[in-house]
Amino acid sequence: MIRRSTRQERRRYYFLQTLQWVIFGLLIALAFLTSTAGSMLKPLLLIPLSLCISSHTGEIQAMAVGTISGLLLDISCGKLLGYNAVLLVVCCVAVSLLYNYILRQKLFNILLLTAVCTLVQGYLDYTFYYSIWGHEDVGLIYTGVILPSGAMTVASTLLLYAPIKWLAEKCGNRRTHELEKTMLGAAYRD
Repeated sequence: MIRRSTRQERRRYYFLQTLQWVIFGLLIALAFLTSTAGSMLKPLLLIPLSLCISSHTGEIQAMAVGTISGLLLDISCGKLLGYNAVLLVVCCVAVSLLYNYILRQKLFNILLLTAVCTLVQGYLDYTFYYSIWGHEDVGLIYTGVILPSGAMTVASTLLLYAPIKWLAEKCGNRRTHELEKTMLGAAYRD
């Protein structure tokens, strides 16, 4: 009897995980579509989305989310392919490690981490694409485009955090699965 319930629980877990990652993929695609439309002054939704997803996953999944989101961000911003991908991989893995070992799932924590990642991305973008060439009035790009876009990016975390957290809790995360597997294994041995 226990074997059947264990098998059913495993199937249910895998179904929910598949559903969760399909929804995450659709959200990433939607964020990419919104980042390619409109003017330059818009939030970079791929940054807070990938960080929110990474806060609920393991390091390997966070690395994959950072890579995909970073490459899509490079395409949508017209940057060198891999430029933002490297940054987002580092940020997503760091967020995953911080949430798995140190931080709790609080809105303030993800807002702070998103702000740090966005500021680093904006500063590096300004330095390597504008400031390094020494053009006149290049500071206007920083104050007129990069800072407002960064503020909108951090503010969009307020909209993205709750649905991602809800989905991760409903579908189960890695820590919950490991605890359930340990408990089921102990119940099966008894």
